[in-house]
Amino acid sequence: MSYQSRDRLLGASDLYTSPAGRPGWRQRLAFTFALWRQRRETRRALMQMDARSLRDAGISPAAAAYESGKPFWEKMGDLR
Repeated sequence: MSYQSRDRLLGASDLYTSPAGRPGWRQRLAFTFALWRQRRETRRALMQMDARSLRDAGISPAAAAYESGKPFWEKMGDLR
C-alpha cells in the first residue's frame, strides 16, 4: 500500500494573502484549525504506511513512528 499526498501543505505565507495585510482573528483561527486538521490527517496516513512504502519515500520507520506519535498542535518535523 502506498500513500502520496498531492495536496500542498499549508504555510505561514498562506496566512497573509489578504490585500489588507494582517488578517483578522477569525481568519487566523480558521487557518490554525485547518493546519491542525492537516497535521492530524498527515500523521494518521503516516501511521498507516507499511515499511516498504516508507522506504520508497525515504523515511525511516523510527522517524515515522516518532512523528506519528506527536500531538496535532506540534509542528511537523523533518522525516529524512
